[in-house]
Amino acid sequence: MNNYDIFTVEDVFNMLDAKLQDQRERWESFYSQRNFKAPFINHPDLPDENLKDFFSKFERIPNTVLELGCGEGRNAIFMAKQGSNVIGVDLSESAIKNAQMQANKNNVKVNFQCKSIFEFKNMNFDFIYDSGCFHHLPPHRRITYLELLRSSLKPGSYFGLACFSTEVDSEEYTDWDYYERHITGTGFSKEKLEKIFSDDFEIIEIRKYRDGVPDTLQGLSFLWTALFKRK
Repeated sequence: MNNYDIFTVEDVFNMLDAKLQDQRERWESFYSQRNFKAPFINHPDLPDENLKDFFSKFERIPNTVLELGCGEGRNAIFMAKQGSNVIGVDLSESAIKNAQMQANKNNVKVNFQCKSIFEFKNMNFDFIYDSGCFHHLPPHRRITYLELLRSSLKPGSYFGLACFSTEVDSEEYTDWDYYERHITGTGFSKEKLEKIFSDDFEIIEIRKYRDGVPDTLQGLSFLWTALFKRK
């Protein structure tokens, strides 16, 4: 028997994963070599504008928080400063190492872990946040992503998202294009986000990222930001 025998749905997912570029290797290279000077690389101390906005509107600060694809920890550290108990997860060892250094520098405690987001199951969080992980997932992994959210969020708790918008690119890729053209990140229309999440979540808002907000990351107007409430 070889590694590509298929007996379960998870076998299908693992086979598709194996056909794509290794995500762990790609993100480790991104954070260790630092060749691409993204805004969140240049400013590891600034949170997302929408995240700051969410926390200003919550009736109470979320007690338990999971950040998916936390990178070097800027958003996790911001949430910890507000009083949340935060777990930050990322595939890159270099990102987690730098995140822990940033947390120590800011004198805050965050539980940073280098692992796949799909290793978290059946945990109860008040808030899950994702700034840039979802739009890098292959389409088949959106199924397990939604399962993660369903099993990890309490009813009435919140899920926050920042992801690529198709409005910055005239070409909108289909899910099949991801596999045929070896795309590593895909944008979403507002309508597609609504379709993906509306069965499990009440949509609080979906809007574009606002630049010009003090003490937040700038240059991200190509992103959708969204806040959902678990049904």
